[in-house]
Amino acid sequence: MQVDFYILADTSGRDLKRTVCQLCEKALAQQMQVFIYSSSIEQAQQLDDLLWSFKDDSFLPHRLLTQHDEPDESDTYPIIISCELNSKINAKNHPFLINLSNTYSDFFQDFKRIAEMIDKNPEQKQAARKRYRLYLDKGCNLNKYDL
Repeated sequence: MQVDFYILADTSGRDLKRTVCQLCEKALAQQMQVFIYSSSIEQAQQLDDLLWSFKDDSFLPHRLLTQHDEPDESDTYPIIISCELNSKINAKNHPFLINLSNTYSDFFQDFKRIAEMIDKNPEQKQAARKRYRLYLDKGCNLNKYDL
């Protein structure tokens, strides 16, 4: 499994959301479907809005799953956004996970690629260091990118 840590320049969240959209756009260009695990429903809804309007001449097709939605194992949306970890999200259909939370789950091992988004917030950096060690212990291929 490949895990990329993206270290963002600020804590505003604006860079985070735009970077997520750019990663989604690149993934779709490579025919790779994406699961975005957000830290809150508010963040998920903001990403939902931004993915519709990310570029003036296009949008990134996606589905926002809320607490009341049941994911479909054969879901054909290329991008799924949720703040719920759900084993019904099929990592075979959505092999690229963008993790926006400060958590790690064994569920993450099902994905082929993971992007960890880290801003300059000290708490977030500390949580990212723990996840880095967990991924390292699991033998993942780790990369770090300063943005």
